[in-house]
Amino acid sequence: MTNKTQEERATDAINQLTGKVSNTLLEEFRQLPDDVQLNIVLIKTVQLLLANVLCHVAVNRDELENIVNAQGDEIKELTYTCASTAFTDKFDMSKH
Repeated sequence: MTNKTQEERATDAINQLTGKVSNTLLEEFRQLPDDVQLNIVLIKTVQLLLANVLCHVAVNRDELENIVNAQGDEIKELTYTCASTAFTDKFDMSKH
């Protein structure tokens, strides 16, 4: 029997909930008309591309802050995620 820490149990619970929510959202997505599905995928793809471009053009963390503050919340979050996963050295961030 493995004794899990409280943090490991919390992580397991979060992963289970995330899995259930993801499955429910996927089923809802699959019920949408094909053209709506395609439009959603295209919009998300463009948003991810924009976040990546913003990370490339920003010279430093201060400039990145200024750029993302001019964006909407969704692009802002995607840009920070991009910066913290692929541009940690450039923006002096710790990798998650």
